Order: sequence, then C-alpha cells, then structure tokens
Amino acid sequence: MSIATVSTAVETRNPETEVQPALELLEPIMQKFVSVSNLLVPNDDGKQSQIFVSRSYDALNHFETEYEDIRDMYRRITGTELCL
Repeated sequence: MSIATVSTAVETRNPETEVQPALELLEPIMQKFVSVSNLLVPNDDGKQSQIFVSRSYDALNHFETEYEDIRDMYRRITGTELCL
C-alpha cells in the first residue's frame, strides 16, 4: 500500500479530468480526496503596514515555493537573509 499526491494548477472547469492521466497510473485507488483551493497572494510586502502575510500553497508538493516564501518574509521582516 502507498500514499500518493497528485496536484496541478487548474486550467479548465474540470480539474479532476486534468489529473486523470496521473490517477490512472496509480490504479487501483482505494481512497481519493479531491479539493480545489484558490491561490492567494498578499496585497503588499508588509514593510509599511508591518503586517507580513504568506502566499497560499501552490500545486507543487515538495514545498520549495513555501520555503522561498518563508525566506522572503524573513528578509522583509528582519532585513537580513535567513541562514539555515
């Protein structure tokens, strides 16, 4: 038994059809959950308001863009680069 995720940026009115080729590769599927979320971005960089807001998760499932967003927020908040 395995657990898998399939994700994409929706381009049509039928997102499940868009990922159907990937789902077919995973057959047989015991349980499937389908959800669609809006991609939200902050209105400003937060420097004036001092309110720092992250972006929504995107279609990538390896969290690279979330790491980049955290690094960018850290730089805007502290004025220095995040060093891990």
